[in-house]
Amino acid sequence: MSTRTAVIQVEPDLAEAFNAAPKQQQERVKSAMRSLLRPVPTNRKKASRLSKRETALFLKINRNLSEDKQKRYDELTEKRLDDRLTKKEYSELGELIREIEQVWVERLQAVIELAQLRKTSPEKMMKRLELDPRVKVS
Repeated sequence: MSTRTAVIQVEPDLAEAFNAAPKQQQERVKSAMRSLLRPVPTNRKKASRLSKRETALFLKINRNLSEDKQKRYDELTEKRLDDRLTKKEYSELGELIREIEQVWVERLQAVIELAQLRKTSPEKMMKRLELDPRVKVS
């Protein structure tokens, strides 16, 4: 076993009291300090790391429309609810909806693959990830 040396600075009055104490008490104090300063083994589990495949799947699962596209989708949806869409805007909204659907298709494919990797059902995986396909992409 190797021995390391370290210097600990203490308040002068503590150092003075230690030095004035009998050798037997000094040895007990040193022993107590050694046990207090010894690293304590922990039983904590190592943080699990994702494989490259799982990381790629989570990136797909968490993919969303860009902020600009989401904003435009929200604007067009609001106009549609008020019956104020032009034909051009209606077409643009259709394209955004198709893009949202594609995001969900890729998301669900990734959930299915992740569920297979983790040996669970896609339904349980979706619940665990708090995914609801009825909610719009944000």
